[in-house]
Amino acid sequence: MPDEIPARFRAEVVRKLGHGGEATVYELTGDRALRVFHTHTDLSHLEKIGAFYKKLSAPHLPFAVPEIFEFAVEDGVGYSLDRLIRGRAFHDVMPALTGADRNRALDSFTDAASALSAISLEDQPYGEFLFDDALTGDTWADFLLARLEENYAKGRPDLIEAIPNVDAIVEVLRERIRALLDPPKVLVHGDYFPGNVLMDDDFNVTGVIDFGWLTVAGDPAMDLASAAIFLNVVRGHQPSDAERVHARLLATHGDALAAAIETYRGWYAIRFSPYKADDGSLFEWCVISLKKFMERTLEDGRPRPSVSS
Repeated sequence: MPDEIPARFRAEVVRKLGHGGEATVYELTGDRALRVFHTHTDLSHLEKIGAFYKKLSAPHLPFAVPEIFEFAVEDGVGYSLDRLIRGRAFHDVMPALTGADRNRALDSFTDAASALSAISLEDQPYGEFLFDDALTGDTWADFLLARLEENYAKGRPDLIEAIPNVDAIVEVLRERIRALLDPPKVLVHGDYFPGNVLMDDDFNVTGVIDFGWLTVAGDPAMDLASAAIFLNVVRGHQPSDAERVHARLLATHGDALAAAIETYRGWYAIRFSPYKADDGSLFEWCVISLKKFMERTLEDGRPRPSVSS
């Protein structure tokens, strides 16, 4: 039994569920999960996240969302005791899926992306709200631009080495964001990708996990866009996966969503760009995504009047 697990939980460990950058997660008896944090983390932010989870109206959602029962530092180790959500992460399932099973899983993943928008957050300002240093804006565009500018200032030195004309691309992105109308303020997971979506053996979504620093009050189209644009960061993805998700999204929500997908593709590329040293593959995704944004929105150095899918 790993020494880092607080002593009172060691006899209740069923198995190790996963290991990430922040914590290692274990299944405990009684449908509970134990997250053991790798460093002496300030756990005060978990109080805010825990309160947020309690506000989520589970009856409105067709899948489970997290719940934090307790958190503390014990035996010198920071931990949280959470609700166990049954299922396997889609990114673990995806590499082995073929044919009808793969299509069924992709469709379930796509359809679940729209469910979170049932949670209204009209009492929140546009933007982040789960951390003390959260960025917000009076309008949706104000928030998006504030976050873009802060992250671009950090990521630009690396980006300009990879994409010499990145400043021109970002200026087009700014123009697209300024043109956005204020959407209804709903819950946006912000990191909706196969690693945060759990599925059962029939490839139905059983849970969505890891709300956090990317979660915002904002546009329901953002999670829809995430479902399409984040697939190619997953081990075992196929080009046809994103094509299927994109087509299903437009069939369900209308062709106008195509423009939002491209805008959020560019915005997320800047959002993640400062973290090259932490995750080189993520930075590579940022570069590829900005180039794709450029290809679809620039012609002879000028914004196109419309965006093709």
